[in-house]
Amino acid sequence: GLRDPHVMVTSGANQAFVNCVMTLLDEDDQEGNISKCVVFEPYYFNHVMAVQTARGGSGCGGMASNPTTGGDDDDDATSFVEGLLVGPTTKGVPDLEWLKSRLDGNKYNDSDSGTTTSGNAIRMVTLVNPGNPTGVSLSREFLEEITQLTKEYGVWLVMDNTYEHFDVEEKNKLSNTNDITTPDFPCFDEEHVINIFSFSKGYAMAGFRVGYVALSSKKSNDNVEGRGTRAYEQMLKVQDTIAICTSRISQMAALGALRAGREWVHEQVRTLDTGRKAILGALSSLEDVIGGNGAMYVMGKLPEGVNDQEFASSLVEHYGVAVIPGSFCGLPGWIRVCYSNLPPEDCKIAAARLEKGILELTAK
Repeated sequence: GLRDPHVMVTSGANQAFVNCVMTLLDEDDQEGNISKCVVFEPYYFNHVMAVQTARGGSGCGGMASNPTTGGDDDDDATSFVEGLLVGPTTKGVPDLEWLKSRLDGNKYNDSDSGTTTSGNAIRMVTLVNPGNPTGVSLSREFLEEITQLTKEYGVWLVMDNTYEHFDVEEKNKLSNTNDITTPDFPCFDEEHVINIFSFSKGYAMAGFRVGYVALSSKKSNDNVEGRGTRAYEQMLKVQDTIAICTSRISQMAALGALRAGREWVHEQVRTLDTGRKAILGALSSLEDVIGGNGAMYVMGKLPEGVNDQEFASSLVEHYGVAVIPGSFCGLPGWIRVCYSNLPPEDCKIAAARLEKGILELTAK
């Protein structure tokens, strides 16, 4: 877990991520670095929009990448948005071999060490766990591996832990351990790791807009302030410019939630099992489904040739069910379904409508 970190309360986790982008991404520094942020498809669209807002690019407001992700040309066709690299996943799990290859080819110029590269530098890697939109909970072993990898390359790892309470299959727990002192959810106390948290999902406080970002306060062996502290000091300037602070009444509500403890949260999370199973059943006719073991989402692949945006519009208009088109998350031809917005019995009704809509709208 985190030991005495710097904590900054933000107006939701989205503002926390914007703080990270504004603090960490340089447009062009004295070494000629044009810093980049890595996200993985399917991505959380607000993360991409944050980079678009800060860095722009010829496709700002459009798709960050195209269906050819995984190719070798034009950095996987992600040059539409300056400062953004979009990496591939397998079943919602980021491809670390792809990341390592990009880290090898996108190092920061460092005059002190004599390093000379192209200057297309990766500065931060973003990970959402459990995933939005994937609904995939990454294993603790995977998290340890990506933490070590980014550490080796001196790159920031921004962990969006908004869905920390929704690790349905306990993927984040250490295997083969009965140590009750080991925290269920991993937060790595490393100088290069920035953790983002939210009260919106676990504590059902979305409208209050309360989140927070935690940065390491570690010092070097000679008592010099570490990377986390230096980043925190710069982030204070961003915070003071954007929001100054979260509203007092929202902070008081969040404090009350913390004092009440997490047992209420765990009880509410367990009520989602009925809806999750119903939605998984509704998607069973599709060729491929990912998620359902983390967060509150499941993604399904539509048959070839079905436009996901038109499909989503038809579901709303004719079946009274709302889903997110996968193209909004960089994954055309898929849909994201949320199973947390309705009471269990109502979710069963929605699942039946969804299943009917899928069968009828995708019929050849």
